[in-house]
Amino acid sequence: MRIGLIAEKYIDKDLEHNFAQMIKWLKQCEGQGYDLLCFGESFAHGFEALTWEHEKDLEIAITQSDPRIERLRRQAKRSKTGIAFGYIEKVEDKLFSSYLVLSGEGEVLANFRRVSVGWKEPIADHDFYLEGKDYTPFEFKGKKIGIAICGDLWHDNLFENFKKQQSDLLLWPLYINYTPEDWYGGEREAYAERAGDLQRPVLMINSLSDPPTQAFGGCYDFNSGRIEQELPLGGGGMLTVEF
Repeated sequence: MRIGLIAEKYIDKDLEHNFAQMIKWLKQCEGQGYDLLCFGESFAHGFEALTWEHEKDLEIAITQSDPRIERLRRQAKRSKTGIAFGYIEKVEDKLFSSYLVLSGEGEVLANFRRVSVGWKEPIADHDFYLEGKDYTPFEFKGKKIGIAICGDLWHDNLFENFKKQQSDLLLWPLYINYTPEDWYGGEREAYAERAGDLQRPVLMINSLSDPPTQAFGGCYDFNSGRIEQELPLGGGGMLTVEF
């Protein structure tokens, strides 16, 4: 299996731009043997897209049947390449921070909903901004693949659920805005150590964004506390991981 971890720039609230970026990468990687291209947490919307005013946020959140997702499904099928990305999911009047995985046939393989609360501000109405509860991995190319979003792996009680999960590898899309100095000053090793406790490959995907809450990209292949491969913080691009 060949997986591309992509550190690409999103623009907050500009869904047309962000989906265009994903379609660009699908076209760019067509015919190169990639089974799955992975983008970061909330890539479709940008991490700062929400206002925490429920009615306003319902307008920007999308369902799985959104026309932009349908276009992405068609492109995945044309490119024969799967794609995974974070988005703000709308289910009736409820909102989730979710991660959608599409196959190279354009079919939905998984829709993981973040299980930790750190994606939302304290003022968010907990009746409408919700977390998921399902840790079930999805099957793809003979592997069982789990998903955790950002802070999901930093809560000890939730972490135990991921440790019990029967998966061969774990996708870890996130949003982190460490400066490269802080990251290489010790945070990188802390993330590698945390991922290492799962005793399976963990693939970390971060995005790029503009100030003031700037994300500096970076993608990692962690395994048992080791950094097997990295796309360094500070620039965009793709890290290719083979299984």
